This record gives sequence, structure tokens and C-alpha cells, in this order.
Amino acid sequence: MLTKGDIMMVQMPYLESYVQFPTGRMTLTQIQQIFTTIPFEIDLIDHTDHFSWYSNQPQREHVRTLKDLGEHVQKCHPAKAWPIVAKIIQSFKDGSRDAVARPLVMNGHRVFIQYFALRDVNGEYLGTIEFTGSAEPILQALENGGWSDASSGASKADGKTGVPAVTDADTGASTHPETGAVADAGTSQTDAYSGASQSDSTGPFSDSGQATDAMTGASEY
Repeated sequence: MLTKGDIMMVQMPYLESYVQFPTGRMTLTQIQQIFTTIPFEIDLIDHTDHFSWYSNQPQREHVRTLKDLGEHVQKCHPAKAWPIVAKIIQSFKDGSRDAVARPLVMNGHRVFIQYFALRDVNGEYLGTIEFTGSAEPILQALENGGWSDASSGASKADGKTGVPAVTDADTGASTHPETGAVADAGTSQTDAYSGASQSDSTGPFSDSGQATDAMTGASEY
């Protein structure tokens, strides 16, 4: 349970400290602002099934508060959704799955939710990451002709950002000109019944083992 002092510490500015990663270092302020800036939300359920952290992205699909921290994850889910989420977490614990993905419609738009097993270098289970992002920018780019001409490498901009995707005519992969992100073409298959995505070469997403409830959603806290 958070005390008043804990809340004040969360709100206080960070000291000029940094974290050294194998690939570089970032200040605590930079780390915090990365999670605030990226257009995705991330939640962490620890290895004891308690809600332990969330990114403070300002336009979240799932509303989180400091009062939720420390609660058992079951208390953060609707009754209909909890059995699905519990099976996902259990599959991560027993090692039968490492990731599960579900497309849903939330708040009137399309989102893509991914669960990942968080493990240490020895494969020990550390918790579950829930990643939620809006699929609208990608789907709108696709619907407006993005990635449509693989032979010439031409593609239409999405009409809003004005940024076209650059297509590799040899591989069919699309590379964003600013981020350099490459999309794997032709390898992903979607299970429309379970809502899980399965890829034969880019890290398979397994379903939760049962039909999903599009109204409640397995990840709706």
C-alpha cells in the first residue's frame, strides 16, 4: 500500500542519476520520458501476480492509478476476462508459452494487445508484460495503399502524417524511412477465432487456449 510519502517521492524530480545498459546509458529522466512519449502503454505484473508498474502514457486505453499498485492482478480484471488472463500467466510460468497477442476494439478503435513472459538470462520467470498499442495508424496506412506496390517500391502515404513506407521489392518487407523499422511480409497468420497471432518465423504468438470475449477483452483491467 502506497503511503503519502511514497506518492510524494513518485512526483518528485529525479536526481541526475543514470542507468548503464549493455547498449548504452540513460538518465532516469530520459527513461521516464521515453515511457511517457512513446504511443504505447506497458504494464508489469510481477512474479507473484501483483500489479507492480505501469507506464504513465497520457492517453492510455487502460486507466491506471497509483492505488492499483500492489493489488493482485485478479482484482484489476473484469470477472469474465480473468480466466483468460490467468491461463496466459500460467502458460508463461510453466514455460509453455512466451507471448500471446490479441486484437480488440476498445473505446471505438482497434488496438493490438500483446502479453510477454519476462524472464532472466537463465529463463526464470520474472513476471508478465502487457503491451497495448493502437493499431489504427498501421491499419489506416494499409487501407490507404501502404505497402501496395512491392515491385516498384512505391507506396502511398497515410494521408495524415505524409510519411510513405519504403518497400523492399526483393523481400516484400516495408521499412519506415524515419524509424528504420522493418515489417516481416508474408509470415504472419492470424487466428480469427482466438484473436491470437501466430508467426512462422518471427517469434510465434500462441493463443490463450480458448475463445476470446471481444466485449470484455482478456486484458481489460
